[in-house]
Amino acid sequence: MKNRKNILKLRLVNTLIFIALLFIQYNGVFTISISRASPMLPLALLVTICMFCSELTAAISGLIVGVFIDTVASTPPGFNAIVFMVLGVCASLVVKYLFNNNIFASVALCALCTAFYLLLRWAFCIAFSANFSENLTYIMRTIFPSVLYTAMFSIPFYYLERKLYGKFYK
Repeated sequence: MKNRKNILKLRLVNTLIFIALLFIQYNGVFTISISRASPMLPLALLVTICMFCSELTAAISGLIVGVFIDTVASTPPGFNAIVFMVLGVCASLVVKYLFNNNIFASVALCALCTAFYLLLRWAFCIAFSANFSENLTYIMRTIFPSVLYTAMFSIPFYYLERKLYGKFYK
């Protein structure tokens, strides 16, 4: 049986990291965007955390992160909470049953989850209010670079989470 005190410490450390990433992602002072592409830092961390935890923990983590993002994002209410919860559970299940838990799986899974999220957000928030060329330009100049940019951030997050889980679970 795992020590509950260590699990609580791990959850607290991950919560503080999520808060810092949410601040970096959604502040008005500085940006980490390159051209029109901006990484989804909370999503990259959520995917890497879900690679190491159970499905229930992944669902709760995704729901909580999604609720916090819903408070600042310009999407329909509850959109991010539901999507992040589903992505967290899917990431946990995919690593458990299909992928090995390694850095390549982390990058691929982060890219897939980010593409799914950004395309879903595009379909719900942008697609019907723009014409075909504007939609195509948005997909090619914003979504695809953002997917690659977010996948790059999954590399340090993966090593961070692997080290944290190794420290608190052993």
